[in-house]
Amino acid sequence: MAKFKIQYASTAEQSLYSQITHLQPHIGNAGAQQKLSRLIVEVEALLSNNPLAYPISSQASLFGITQYRELNHDGYRIFYEPFENEQLVVVGLILAQKQSVEDQLIHYCLMFDR
Repeated sequence: MAKFKIQYASTAEQSLYSQITHLQPHIGNAGAQQKLSRLIVEVEALLSNNPLAYPISSQASLFGITQYRELNHDGYRIFYEPFENEQLVVVGLILAQKQSVEDQLIHYCLMFDR
């Protein structure tokens, strides 16, 4: 089976920077970057091999968003959309386990509605 290519939406990039900023006071800049770099490498390996193995996000589906799947890994939730015909995965959001999808939807709607 061919591997899927991984791309990141601007919201995913922004949410990754937010995670780094959140971790910096606790483990320093280098520690935060190392932890999240490792997360990205591991997530890309999982998603590139079999992105359809993970479920539709139940929390996002409560808001009528049913095209996103959710991979829970190492304390983070990765929201992504697989495009099987193109062999492509687009990561949309990276959240810590305890972060609310609803809060992030509101945040990004307000941020990109400028």
